[in-house]
Amino acid sequence: MKARTWLILVLLLLLVYLGWKYLWPRDRGQSEARRGDDSRLVLDRVWIDNMPERYTDYVHAMVVLSDAPVGLFQKASAYRANIEIMEFRREGGTLKIHYPQTGKSETVRFKISHCSDLPPLDLCLDFAKGPWHGPKRYYGASDESLLPGAVRALETAARARLDAATH
Repeated sequence: MKARTWLILVLLLLLVYLGWKYLWPRDRGQSEARRGDDSRLVLDRVWIDNMPERYTDYVHAMVVLSDAPVGLFQKASAYRANIEIMEFRREGGTLKIHYPQTGKSETVRFKISHCSDLPPLDLCLDFAKGPWHGPKRYYGASDESLLPGAVRALETAARARLDAATH
């Protein structure tokens, strides 16, 4: 498998999300967010837990869609990927998640805040316990115009590591 596989997986996830978003545009909960209910911001955006430094580093990603009660979790490196589809119900700052493959369910509480821990991503999604045996914190973009910067940062980091590995 090529060393840029993790980048391709993240880009594919972003492309699927952006394609879906622009095929079915609507108010993505912005009116609720303006009233102070940031819990709707969990919907319809890509969330990642870190920017990898090596090809063997894992990145957890999560997407929760509002038009259908489904989402997915992904744990991937350049060499391995694991994806699981989930069904969910959101009640304020709580996600009730069901994993059809295993039949398991879990309820996780979360809070979304603005942060600058992983620029250019500016939102932090904090869970009381990490869903899908993953991390407790994910990062996302409050505005889709920030996504190209995040993708460029991932691509630049991947190219630098690839150049260093081949020289």
